[in-house]
Amino acid sequence: MKKRPFIIDCDTGTDDAIAIVAALGCEAMEIVGITGVNGNVPEESVSFNNLNLMEYLNADIPVCRGAWLPFSANRRTGAGSGVHGRTGLGTVILPEARNRTFENRIAAQFIYEEAKKRNGELELLVTGPMTNIAIAILEHPDFCDCIRHLYFMGGAAAGGNVNNTEEFNIWVDPEAVHIVLTSPIPCTMVGLDVTNLTVMTKEDEEKIRALGTREAELVADLIHYMYNRESILLARMHDPLALAAAMFPECLETRSCFVDTECRGTYTRGHTAADLRNRRNQEPNTEIAVKVNVEMFKDWLCERIRDAGNRGRKERTAG
Repeated sequence: MKKRPFIIDCDTGTDDAIAIVAALGCEAMEIVGITGVNGNVPEESVSFNNLNLMEYLNADIPVCRGAWLPFSANRRTGAGSGVHGRTGLGTVILPEARNRTFENRIAAQFIYEEAKKRNGELELLVTGPMTNIAIAILEHPDFCDCIRHLYFMGGAAAGGNVNNTEEFNIWVDPEAVHIVLTSPIPCTMVGLDVTNLTVMTKEDEEKIRALGTREAELVADLIHYMYNRESILLARMHDPLALAAAMFPECLETRSCFVDTECRGTYTRGHTAADLRNRRNQEPNTEIAVKVNVEMFKDWLCERIRDAGNRGRKERTAG
């Protein structure tokens, strides 16, 4: 089987970590690298989470540090909000990596150089703010021609979680999102209005924990934290659904439309403008997830966590 090369650009993050574990269980995916960006928590915490996670899971994947501030001059960011805990992984504490170090390339340069190597075949899974991708676009005029597709968790066709219209990943750096969405890179958006439906319950946590692997235990602990963090007692799989859009699109229904983000509004800065009714008569630039088969998605996610655990057992035994 020919594997599809991906870079995962993320702000890890509880559900980012779950998406990374599930990605390790995707047989058709080659994870070329993991790049960090300021978002859920500061970039330093994000990047060390990624490095520690790779060592803990015995995954030999390059980890890069990335942008530590968004484009905006007022440095508007949600980092340190506490939703994902002090370090980003809730109450989970991973051992500090001792046998791995960061790549000597910064994220935007790493993404560009790896894309060039793969002659237009590289795909991107972006589960945090788009700062690194936008930097790569601005620094390298040929970058967009090197990317086959970009899948991102962010925005919403309706609603938000920062306030009434703004979703967090877009709100952190709307200027970066504008640069990406107005570029020629083909994009698929998995927004909050759909990801909010992908809830994991206590029963789901127990089902995953029963798999009995290090990977499953980690995911179950993260779900447990998320489940108890919210008063409605559920954990939403925002970022894993973006992974599913790339690797298991059968669980989603999408529509093509023009999408951009508001960068100047006093009350709507960071709002994702998705022209689903084509009122502006502009050429579609993004596939947007509009429906999800939740049970199909959850079954697939559990299978990928199971397969990640099987891979991890083999790697640790071989090591």
